[in-house]
Amino acid sequence: MIGSNNSYVPSVLLGAEAAKSPSVHKIHILGEDERSKFIAHALSGLYESVELMGWTPRYESTKYGNIQRARRGGARGVAAAPLIEKNAATRAEPNVEDDSHIDQLVVTGNGHEAALALDSVKHRLDKDSTVCLMNDGLGVLEDVRRKIFSGTMDTPDFLLGHMSHRLAYNRKYDSVRELRFGQLMLTPASTTRTIRTQELQRKVETRVNFVETVAGSKALNSTMTQYDQWLRFKLPSVIFNAVVEPVCVLLDEQYQGLLQNRPAERMMHRLLEEIVAVLTSMPELRNSSAIRDFVNGRAIRNVLYGGIMAKKSQPSRLATQLTRGLPTDVDYLNGYFIQRGQRLGLDLRYHSMMRDMVKARHSQEIEKLNSHVPFEETSVPSELGYRYRTRTRTRGGQESDKGFIYLGIRKARLEQLKAQGGGGSGPSMGRGGGGAGQEQQEAQRRKQEEARQHILQQILHPEAADRLGRIRLVKEQRATDVENRLIMLAQSGQLRSKVTEEQLKDLLNAVADNKEEEKIVVNRRKAWDDEDDDFDL
Repeated sequence: MIGSNNSYVPSVLLGAEAAKSPSVHKIHILGEDERSKFIAHALSGLYESVELMGWTPRYESTKYGNIQRARRGGARGVAAAPLIEKNAATRAEPNVEDDSHIDQLVVTGNGHEAALALDSVKHRLDKDSTVCLMNDGLGVLEDVRRKIFSGTMDTPDFLLGHMSHRLAYNRKYDSVRELRFGQLMLTPASTTRTIRTQELQRKVETRVNFVETVAGSKALNSTMTQYDQWLRFKLPSVIFNAVVEPVCVLLDEQYQGLLQNRPAERMMHRLLEEIVAVLTSMPELRNSSAIRDFVNGRAIRNVLYGGIMAKKSQPSRLATQLTRGLPTDVDYLNGYFIQRGQRLGLDLRYHSMMRDMVKARHSQEIEKLNSHVPFEETSVPSELGYRYRTRTRTRGGQESDKGFIYLGIRKARLEQLKAQGGGGSGPSMGRGGGGAGQEQQEAQRRKQEEARQHILQQILHPEAADRLGRIRLVKEQRATDVENRLIMLAQSGQLRSKVTEEQLKDLLNAVADNKEEEKIVVNRRKAWDDEDDDFDL
């Protein structure tokens, strides 16, 4: 019977109308990543209804609708058939408004997505709701409270969660694959207002019910703990993303290349020292033995080097995001430590430089992507037409042809280019204006050089400018590369203070070591070699 303490009806057996009933033990999962699908399936046997929701129009809830579980305890070296299960969670119907109350909600995804996701369902939340934030980064809860629930008394009860499971999409089986079994750790979030005793008891009871229900899932392997223990559990991933990833972007280097670059190692150590200074100064962590043992021992450095060796030649995840013009979590990684450091009166200049550099690169990549003119082939053979057309699925599951998607974009961009060029200038102008055109180009180059020098004077300390000038006399290209990076930061409005000589030294050393020329060795074959050598026979 539904609602009984001794039995439940799985969500797959409940109809849509029955699932909306207030008496149904129901949980909502709000997210568009692999974690949301994995959690929804793991909780489907513990709740009478589990609803998986997205928050963007492009979200496809039916994609990757299977779960591929990791095999544990099997024999080594023995290939076994994958454990694939159909995701038992129900999907929210697209384009259908639902104003029913949400009792329990789990939010997953990147840190910058949390506020946007909750904004789509805030009208369904109140003080009796329990929200578990399982987003990447730190400072997500403060951001959500400030942007979504500021000035309201209907703030939900929040929990913070972090899971160490390693998950990935598998196109072959249209599934979310569990690569490594992990643990889910939860902790209650601190409150920002005074709560009456009766309301506090109700919140605690609701929180306990949520934690006990989630603890029944063996796949999630969850536990409840204090904030310092939870932070110790999450810090390894946060530190790696705040230290290693920005340095990879700065030097355009793969992970393993950082271990062969001494200036890069020094920069990582200084970023790490600033993080340790913040953690040891935070009032809520001063008496925590877990944090103290973590930052004072070798564990915190093992996190960096262990993560680098595990990824080796893989491309930087942050660099890939920037290349695609995707938003980043730099404000919830480096930005979090900068904010806490400012409150504590600490100087986090290296984290400030990394945050500004990442934001400048993101702006640069966005500008680069917006400058591309889409190409459209109008005379495509019929057998190649599928490459140039986009197909979408209707609600009935049938594919429908949308036609060429770039026609309007291309036309608008061409009109913009014509307007910028004053209508264009073709061969009809003749050759008589060649000398005047060269004079205009020379004058324009002089103006650009003057503007360049003016910017450098504004962003460099005199000692740093003097050092850069001496380096230009010996290695002009290296000085130009550094100037270009500094000007890029300045033009994007990301530099908060002038660059000191010490910071310039680190940047110069890193760029010089990263651009070290590789030697090419050519082994010439001797005459009369056996032809069998070509086939390794």
